[in-house]
Amino acid sequence: MRKSMTHLKDVSRLISTPEHNNGTCRRRNSHLQTLLQAFQPRPNELFTLPKFCTSCRRRSALIRMYRTLSTPIDTVEPRKPLQPLMRFPKSLSIFNLTDRITLSDLDLTIRTRQADKAWSLFITLSRRGDIIPLTMCCSLYALLTFAKSMVSRGPIIDLRQRQMDQLLDYVQKHHHHTPELFLPSVEPIPIPIRKQIAKYIQLEETEKAWALFFKTVQEGKERLSRNLCIKLIMLMLKDKSLYKNQRKFRINLIASHASCKNEPEDRHLLPSDMLRIANICYRYYRYRYSAAHRLIDEFVENIPKIKQKNRADALEELIWRILSNHDLSKAQEVLDVVREKYADKVDISEMVYVNLMNAYGQQKKFHQALKLFEQFLESNRQPSVKGFNAILHVFASQGEASRASYVYSAMLKLNVEPDSATYTEMIRAHAHTTDHSKCTFFYNKMLQRHLTPNVYTYSALMHASTKRHDIHGVLRWFQIMLYNGVEPNEVSLSLVLKSLSQQPNQNIPDAMHWITREATMVGIKPDATLYTILLKMHAKRLGLESALKIHKEMIANSIEPNTYTYTTLIDACADNDMPETAQQIFELMKNSERHKPNTATYTALITAWARSSKLQQANAIILDFLKACKSDKSGQLWIDEKIKERLSWCAFCL
Repeated sequence: MRKSMTHLKDVSRLISTPEHNNGTCRRRNSHLQTLLQAFQPRPNELFTLPKFCTSCRRRSALIRMYRTLSTPIDTVEPRKPLQPLMRFPKSLSIFNLTDRITLSDLDLTIRTRQADKAWSLFITLSRRGDIIPLTMCCSLYALLTFAKSMVSRGPIIDLRQRQMDQLLDYVQKHHHHTPELFLPSVEPIPIPIRKQIAKYIQLEETEKAWALFFKTVQEGKERLSRNLCIKLIMLMLKDKSLYKNQRKFRINLIASHASCKNEPEDRHLLPSDMLRIANICYRYYRYRYSAAHRLIDEFVENIPKIKQKNRADALEELIWRILSNHDLSKAQEVLDVVREKYADKVDISEMVYVNLMNAYGQQKKFHQALKLFEQFLESNRQPSVKGFNAILHVFASQGEASRASYVYSAMLKLNVEPDSATYTEMIRAHAHTTDHSKCTFFYNKMLQRHLTPNVYTYSALMHASTKRHDIHGVLRWFQIMLYNGVEPNEVSLSLVLKSLSQQPNQNIPDAMHWITREATMVGIKPDATLYTILLKMHAKRLGLESALKIHKEMIANSIEPNTYTYTTLIDACADNDMPETAQQIFELMKNSERHKPNTATYTALITAWARSSKLQQANAIILDFLKACKSDKSGQLWIDEKIKERLSWCAFCL
């Protein structure tokens, strides 16, 4: 190990690649290969696929299930879309989710305090004719009351009250208990102190929040989270009615409470550092970025004056808070300053690099993420499993299966034990390859190492099948997920709908809508992504009017549309020769705070105007896009092949 690590400094500079096409270039495979050769791998062991595992203890259970399927999972072959898909009603029987739920499921959701899901299960079971026991009705009423008390304002309060009233009607009808007889049997759920303080903060009731916090500190019954303490300090800073000394005493006491560790792995901070970080967060909250940056610079200059044992934690907490406020460029600047000026005084933790890499990955700035990994290697430290998973996530997002395989091999040679996230990223990396057996291989390796696949693992496997247009593979992995007791979520359901949307059957939109309703009835709340897939399918198959009905249903279910939802509506307008309506949607997006247009939105709007032969308007959008690209720091705008094609086409027409 020591010999291999001595090579890191010499070869780590070879990892980073010139920024070209989001950090991709022809040399990058050789760069990473050179790095891993420093760990002295044997060429014939870099990546060898053994046969499907036969020794895993979980294998026998899986074999029993595989026999119920049409094809074993380890011999999956890409298939053509079913023609004419007459078998779908039988194949989709696995989505009869409402037939699977029982009273025990409702009892579990009540005990785990999942109010929305519990109510969905209650409605489904009662409509199915099941009689909900009176004791369970009492527990559900207590949960709804608890959930209502957690909300400070908004329509959700009225929704909870309607649910409670409906439950009282059910009890009176089926158990012949009037509210006067029923309500005394309901045992209230005690509200945690942290929840009460959070509610007071949201309502900006300074004195109530402070009184409860002070009582908590005196009694020592509960330690509040660092995030809650920062919000409480910000509340004190906002309240101008407090005297200066009064405010100072309060925020110092809160900072002292927040500096202590709740868990052994928590960062240890001094109260003074905690107070500085809270002030930085307050400046971000007030959109005073220059003031926040000034405080950050002062904090960085002060780090060498902190006790040696606290410096790394202080830096990690600072960068984490900057990233939480979506100021990635400033977080990178802080790291660069510390590396250049205080490298001999501050030990930069691995999590600083991991958090920054993840932030760059979210913005699809993969080149910068790779550069950070290179900088970490230059410190002659071996990455942990979190560090390796961060770089695997980058390669998986790029579809770089070969590079991910090299990193995986390096982990094994350095005796770094892979975890569930490692294998999930490896499955994601190989989802784009033609050799789909490698996805099965890594799934099997998880079982062999006695790691439990989770919903994200199965979603990655379903995504791989979706990429191959293999509807049977998607349904099979969904069935295996249910068999292994893993509850599907909105991500896995979205993948099912996406795969179904690729099928030519005219009844597919109705089938997709039915699956969505089934999921809703068992408490799996659809998200914006799922509804956007539905909207796109209805727009394509049934027209704009049908798509607008889906959008209306989405709003009625309190699901907030996202950027891609509105982009899909713009696409639908383009298909129906309605560029003016598309432009109106685009303008609303530009004026919003949360749903700014991205590259896909610009591409859709340019297409809408171009199809109507209105090139002047299309070119105006192109100029707007190019101008926005220069000043964009959010990662919302990028240059891809689709936008290049639109730019070239419009230029040719001119």
